Amino acid sequence: MFDLGFWEVLILCLIGLLVLGPERMAHTVRVLGRWTGKARASFNAARSEVERELRVDEIRKAGESARRDVEETRRALKGAGEELEREGKKARRAAQPPRTDGSGGDRRRPDGEEEDP
Repeated sequence: MFDLGFWEVLILCLIGLLVLGPERMAHTVRVLGRWTGKARASFNAARSEVERELRVDEIRKAGESARRDVEETRRALKGAGEELEREGKKARRAAQPPRTDGSGGDRRRPDGEEEDP
């Protein structure tokens, strides 16, 4: 954070000891330690909250992408099923011999479906 080395910290401690004296220095170090701990805890809590929100957002995006993929697949399968059904009807019509009524005419409609007797 501040990138303080050993010598910098030692010099700061010596200056603090000279300015504050040994009795107030101990109290000041304890107070600074508490503040540092509280600041570190607050920073870690904020960082973990941000990380959790980012993970939730990533999961939400993945879920939305999966939902779109499923919907696309459902539409594709529905279209393929309808096409297969049409092909099956064509195949059944082609496999059946034409039915005639008593006059020898074909009882199929022009679109290929049979009329009801």
